[in-house]
Amino acid sequence: KTLKKVMAATESTGIVFGVENHGKTTNDPEFLDALFAGVGSPRLGLTLDTGNFYWFGHPLSKVYGLFEKFAPRVFHTHCKSIKYPADQRDVQRPMGWKYGEFSCPIDQGDIDFHRVVKILRGAGYKNDLNIEDESLGKLAESERTAALAREIQYLKRCLASA
Repeated sequence: KTLKKVMAATESTGIVFGVENHGKTTNDPEFLDALFAGVGSPRLGLTLDTGNFYWFGHPLSKVYGLFEKFAPRVFHTHCKSIKYPADQRDVQRPMGWKYGEFSCPIDQGDIDFHRVVKILRGAGYKNDLNIEDESLGKLAESERTAALAREIQYLKRCLASA
């Protein structure tokens, strides 16, 4: 009800609003489907956090399907990744399973950003790709700038190949 009021009150502005897939509720695809259908506005979309669907416990193969499903609604991104052990990548894990241990820079994780960019571009996404590297705290302060620079170059390569 509140989002319907927000959409109505801002109709003349053309401003879009993105709900992030975050935590227990909005990483649930059924909830997102119901939310978007219930509000019924094309100005309500998704701030896609690429790591959060995976963090939630969805198997990696299902994560790409979720990216495809919601790509037409993506208004903004948070690019992050996780590198789980091979035997944990394509199974349903408990929500947040060992995230602090396995979070990593996007160029080192399980999520294939070449594929992510192709999915987003295929759905018409032309906005920025924003890095949200929650693994930087694992690095020495002197290494963080280089890690982010490497991630930026990685995204540029992904964009060039899309």
